[in-house]
Amino acid sequence: MFGRIFAKFFWDAYDYLGRLVLANILFFLIIMGITIILGTLFYPLYYALGRPVLPFIFGMALIAVFTLPFPASGFLYFLSLISKDKEPEFRDFFRGIKHSYWALFRLCLVFAAIFLLLGVNIFFYLNPDIIPPSLKTITLVISGICVWIFLYLIAMMMYAFPLTVYQKAGIRKTLFRSFLLVTDNIGVTILAILLLGVIVALGLVTRGMTFFVLNIALIASLANSLYDNVMKKYEAREAEKQKELESKHKPGSWKEIKHKEFIEDRHDRYHRTLKDILKPWEY
Repeated sequence: MFGRIFAKFFWDAYDYLGRLVLANILFFLIIMGITIILGTLFYPLYYALGRPVLPFIFGMALIAVFTLPFPASGFLYFLSLISKDKEPEFRDFFRGIKHSYWALFRLCLVFAAIFLLLGVNIFFYLNPDIIPPSLKTITLVISGICVWIFLYLIAMMMYAFPLTVYQKAGIRKTLFRSFLLVTDNIGVTILAILLLGVIVALGLVTRGMTFFVLNIALIASLANSLYDNVMKKYEAREAEKQKELESKHKPGSWKEIKHKEFIEDRHDRYHRTLKDILKPWEY
C-alpha cells in the first residue's frame, strides 16, 4: 500500500510541479510576512520579560496557528481536486483558503494547545531544579511517554488536515477519526512519517531553501496521498462487503422476487414504445 501512497505523492507533485512551486513560494512569503509582523509586535514584551524560554515557545506556537492554515488549506484543496479527477487551476489555491482556513485554524489551535501542554510536562519532568534525583527514572519514563504522544499527534495531523478539507467535520469527529486512522494503519503511517522526516531534513540541510521552493507542497502532497489511499482501502472493503451481501441474499417469497425484478428493469419500463402495447408478450 505504501507503494501506491508514494506513487500518488510523487506523481501529483511532478505533474503539477510548476503551480506547486509558485504556490509554495507565495505561501512561504505569506508565512514569513506574518511571522515578521507578529514578531515585531510581541518582541518588546518578550524582551521586557527577560527573554524566557516558555513565552518564546508560546509565541512560536501562536505564529504557527495563524500561518499553517494558509498553505494547508490552499494545497490540500488543490490536491483534493486532483484526487477527485478534476483539473485544478491556480485560483483553486485561494479557493481552498476561503473553503478551509478557519476550520484548519481551529484545528491548529487545538493541536498547538496539546503540544504546549506536552512541552511544559517534558520541561517540568526534565528540570533537575524541580525533580529530585531519586525520581529521575520515573521522570524519564513520563517524559518518554510524552515524546511518543508528541509523535502520535504528528501522525494524527497527517490525517486530520485532509479530513478537515475533504469532510469538514467538527473538531471532535476529526480528532477521533484521525486517531482511529493512525491506529488502524500504523504501518503505512510510520513509513509516511519517516518520509516526512526526510523532507524536513532536506529543508534543514539546504538551510531552508527547499522549504522556500517546494517542501511545503511536498508535505501537503504526502498527507493528501496518505489520506486518499487509506480511504480508498475502506471504500473498497465496504464495496466488497456490499457485493457479498447482495450475492448471498436470496428472495424468500414471490413478492420479493417480483420486487427485485422491478428494481432491475425499472429504467427499461420507461423506454417502451407503442408496439409494446401490441405485443406485450415480447416485453
